[in-house]
Amino acid sequence: VGSYQDQRDEPASGRARIVETGPVTRSTFFSNKGEVALKMKKAVRGIAPRMVGAIVVGLVIWPGHQAVQALQSTAPALTGWVTSVPEGRMEGVLVSARREGSNITVTVVSDAAGVYSFPHDRLQPGEYTIGVRAAGYVLRPSTRVVEVTGEALSVRDLHLEEATLLEKGLQLSSAEWLWSYPLLEETTFVALKDCARCHNQQKVAMSRFTEEQLRHVMQRMSYYWLGSTAVTYQIPQAQAVDWGRGDGVMARPPTPLHELQSKAVAAINLSNGPWQYPLKTYPRPTGENTNVIYTMYDLPRVVAKPHDVQMGPDGWIYYDDFNDNVIGKLNPKTGETVEYRFPDLVDILPELAAEGSMIPVGNRVLMPDGQGKFYLAPPALRGGIGYTAVFDTESETFEFYPGTGHFTAANSKHVDGNVWFRTGGQLYQAQFLDDGKWEGTPVGDLSAYDHYVDSKNNAYGASRGSTEFWRVDAKTHEITYYPIPEEPRGETGLGGGSRRGYFDAQDRLWFGGFDGNYVGKLDPSLPAGQAIELFPVPMPWFQPYMAVNDDAGYVWTGSISADHVARMNEETGEWNFYLLPAEANIRHMHVQRSESGGLSSSWIGGNHEGRIVHIEPLAR
Repeated sequence: VGSYQDQRDEPASGRARIVETGPVTRSTFFSNKGEVALKMKKAVRGIAPRMVGAIVVGLVIWPGHQAVQALQSTAPALTGWVTSVPEGRMEGVLVSARREGSNITVTVVSDAAGVYSFPHDRLQPGEYTIGVRAAGYVLRPSTRVVEVTGEALSVRDLHLEEATLLEKGLQLSSAEWLWSYPLLEETTFVALKDCARCHNQQKVAMSRFTEEQLRHVMQRMSYYWLGSTAVTYQIPQAQAVDWGRGDGVMARPPTPLHELQSKAVAAINLSNGPWQYPLKTYPRPTGENTNVIYTMYDLPRVVAKPHDVQMGPDGWIYYDDFNDNVIGKLNPKTGETVEYRFPDLVDILPELAAEGSMIPVGNRVLMPDGQGKFYLAPPALRGGIGYTAVFDTESETFEFYPGTGHFTAANSKHVDGNVWFRTGGQLYQAQFLDDGKWEGTPVGDLSAYDHYVDSKNNAYGASRGSTEFWRVDAKTHEITYYPIPEEPRGETGLGGGSRRGYFDAQDRLWFGGFDGNYVGKLDPSLPAGQAIELFPVPMPWFQPYMAVNDDAGYVWTGSISADHVARMNEETGEWNFYLLPAEANIRHMHVQRSESGGLSSSWIGGNHEGRIVHIEPLAR
């Protein structure tokens, strides 16, 4: 598919090993190596699996091995029907296969005939565990293991059973829970839309706290650092020192927002018994939305939080960690993972220790400069002080620049040698020098959740809730404002502004309107009042975090809550929604453009799940 050719070596141990390399620690994971060509060959879809099996047997008996080899080159490695009593043959069921000892899971989707099929070049010989994703249905353990020989077609029909109420609840995405809650839409939006920052909505809906208890629970959670999860939470130093004292954090009265959240959660959780409202689910994929294949890579650290993902100059997928001072890279051909850790910067730059500014740790931005370096920056300003850690992919070393803030934009640094960052709300245009020194010019106190640079290194930005984008000219520092239209909004989109985005080859900025449930396009070649166009996302509570144009007519976006990625046809406005094999809290995505005119694909990091997923639409 496209230009991506994937070849894997023979299986290895699947164990992690730690290699000390001076000041940098490398954690390397080897697993599921095997010879795989990623170029898709037409599978035998729609032919009854038993019929395919009979054909193989017949060919063995009569025409001979050459005919068998010819069929095997185009036939799937594993196929079967997906059925259930209520529906018969089922379209849109995600079927996943993971080989014993591997960190790679391959997923396909059953077609309109209820047939699933794994391409011959995607599954290597071995024992596989099969799993499914289909709202309202489960696959019982007795049919979950299958042997793939690599020499003969493997057939395994999958019969699904209806899920229990608890199983249905465990299957729902955060967006489906938000859609199900019997609350006013405005109440859900204000009180609960940001829960997925740290955990999924299952934690909310399955809790048993009473309204009175929830006042304290909500207050407590509000003090956790924004990179926290239910597994790895961080308490800022300023709050930790008085946690539990009579005049400390937990003794303060709840805020009005905490009160609203407490009432909302008590109305929808299990504090009064099982849920008394219907659990809504999105429809299963149909048509073109089933014509996709997924490759999911589990990272070796279970607590890894890959916030941003980018393809490096070596073809590996690089990621940062929202909860740790780590940059890692994944080899998509083998599943091998290498991680580089830099120490707490207080040890390197003692001046950053003021006011506990470097506690907690973690990075939200991974920005390539196009010259083999990645720029990492923290998720917020620690006591008004920030930093940028620059990682050189060739030498595997770091440089550190204190006082440079967050969201360091360096992808057009080659134009004039400048990067853009914000610290304390102030936007700077700066040059990074040697030995951690930098020279910069403050441009203005400009609000932004993220900021972006075009091909000429002009800077743009907006915040969640902003009514306009700003643009700063790289040469004159002149500021231009572009109003964001009040309409349209996607269903359940009650806000505006922007979260993250990316410029395309035409210097148009595509961005995720998280709170408005839309994708936006800013074209600075148009008059300011006409420059921004909004495209509502037709899925409730999708909450698009970022948008990227593939420069071939399609715009990709990912959901923090819906376990989907979406792709919009820019010319027709038509959408494809690709349900992911498992929960995926998506913040950032990398679109892999085709060099041969084929379809683009996308890479996402599961920020809460410690995994990276490749989504590849397939041409029919």
